[in-house]
Amino acid sequence: MRDIFRNYVTHGSVQFLFAALFLCAYAIHDLALWHSWPWVLVVIASAPFFEWVTHKYTLHRPLTETPGFWRDYQIRLHHGHHLHPERRDLQFAPISAIIIMFIQLYLSYALMVWLVGQPHETVLMPLLASLAYYLVYEWVHLAHHTQSYKPLTVWGRGLRDAHMRHHFHNENYNWGITNGLGDVLLGTWKGTSDVEKSATAKKLSGFEG
Repeated sequence: MRDIFRNYVTHGSVQFLFAALFLCAYAIHDLALWHSWPWVLVVIASAPFFEWVTHKYTLHRPLTETPGFWRDYQIRLHHGHHLHPERRDLQFAPISAIIIMFIQLYLSYALMVWLVGQPHETVLMPLLASLAYYLVYEWVHLAHHTQSYKPLTVWGRGLRDAHMRHHFHNENYNWGITNGLGDVLLGTWKGTSDVEKSATAKKLSGFEG
């Protein structure tokens, strides 16, 4: 636990997220928006599927063959993590990717708030929940990759085992990080006996370094 905590709180991406969380909570308090708390339920309900879709279709998007910035960014974002899952610097998303993701979330929440006729500032409530969720996501993902940490619950062990199957058995299944609901409902929660071992689990799009 000590190893996870130290690596977690000292990473720049996590510090950035905590700063954003504090500023968002301050704005909500200043604008007296806590009564909009039901918007948190939107984030909770959508998180397993957002996680599944983002992991499958964004992080595992085929690596571009053209050398340059975009290829290097894909490698930094996820392909490098599969090749070197033990590297701490590749276990966290870069701050630039986090900023892009939260701009997209902000725009999505703004559209939903507008469609139901709520004041625009209401968007801060689901944004706060998303920041909190992503901090949990980074913690759980780090725990999955910290060998010295032993999950305390059957649920935790199951999630870690599923993530290890994703990394070392077949990268096309077990997309969930914080929970397996998306995988269960979408048919991608698989054991080692359910699907064949993949030759590209560590070498997404053939990337070998």
